[in-house]
Amino acid sequence: MSGFFEALTLLCLGVQLYHYAGYPLLLGLLARRHRRPAADAAPDQSVSMVICAHNEAGVIAEKVANCRLLDPAPDEIVIIDDGSTDGTAAIAAAAIGSDDRIRMVGKSVRGGKSAAMTYGAGLTRGDIILFSDASEMYERQAIRWLVAEFADQSVAVVSGSHRLKPPNPNEPGYLVGTTEGLYWRYEDFIRRKESALGATVASVGSMLAMRRTDWHGLPPGTVNDDAWLTMTALARGRNVRFAHRAISWEKSNDHPRDEHVRRRRIAAGRVLLILKPEVWPLRRPVVLAAFLSHKVLRLALPLFMIVGGIANLGAVLLNPDHRLFVVLLLLQLAVAGLALLGRIGLGLGRKWKLPHLAYHVVYSNLMVLLAILDVLAGRSFLKWEKPDR
Repeated sequence: MSGFFEALTLLCLGVQLYHYAGYPLLLGLLARRHRRPAADAAPDQSVSMVICAHNEAGVIAEKVANCRLLDPAPDEIVIIDDGSTDGTAAIAAAAIGSDDRIRMVGKSVRGGKSAAMTYGAGLTRGDIILFSDASEMYERQAIRWLVAEFADQSVAVVSGSHRLKPPNPNEPGYLVGTTEGLYWRYEDFIRRKESALGATVASVGSMLAMRRTDWHGLPPGTVNDDAWLTMTALARGRNVRFAHRAISWEKSNDHPRDEHVRRRRIAAGRVLLILKPEVWPLRRPVVLAAFLSHKVLRLALPLFMIVGGIANLGAVLLNPDHRLFVVLLLLQLAVAGLALLGRIGLGLGRKWKLPHLAYHVVYSNLMVLLAILDVLAGRSFLKWEKPDR
């Protein structure tokens, strides 16, 4: 019986190690041998920007100003006010002024981001549709680097690099922001290497460009719009790229509670997504392997963590003289202890890097577990209340 627990322990820990370290390392090695030439020349294509906004009074004027600084500038900008109740529409209208390149369209009844995206795309005419969050500020040449990737006719979707504004250590959201920044650097590395090999399976919805001929709208009730557009394009045989030089910035959430709601909702959206056959690139083995390694496996990690811990404990109880499994159990307990210490540090407003990193990993998996329970309970995720900006 101890042999069964030992094998199960090694399997569960091996899967975790592969996801967090093995897969990124494998991508790095493969990308060195099969490097795709960088895209530099932007094709002559018109760009329509669609900004979906719900209760964005705190940032909408800054977003309009940011749009005016872009070089090249979008050919047209459409702001969809999705049932805001905080004066977003009036502030946007004042910021737009007489600029006929920017227009705002109001929706009195809130329908959620995916419905606003579909509505907004139908009002545009550009060759490339660029979807943007109101809170996301683009660097000056972001659109240039996004559009450059469309020189490859096989590319349907391109997204950029999402970054968090450097947090202020005196603000309550400092630790949330620093951990989020580490997560995005890790994700950017994976997306960059996947893209270098031909296609990435992950996009960022706050800066997502799509070729109009590949745009087919979003099904009602779509939660993770970026993941849906990315995976359905890949399933159709099209490619998705990561433009790492196209950079956008957003202020991090100030409160852990807001981050909790956001992460849980996104994880639930991923669970719902993999249940849809349209997103599975079954005819593309390499892309399918990336999807399984990068996205699907992430949803199964909480199970592997729990089962691995229980199996390790069982292996040690049945065979306490097996030093390898004693060491593995101590390592798992050490990670759990570091995570607990990281949570205590968060409550005290202290920055302990290693404990906070351990807490972030454990916390992320907890959010996935809770999201799975949310999906099983039939909870709705179409609309959510954003934090005050």
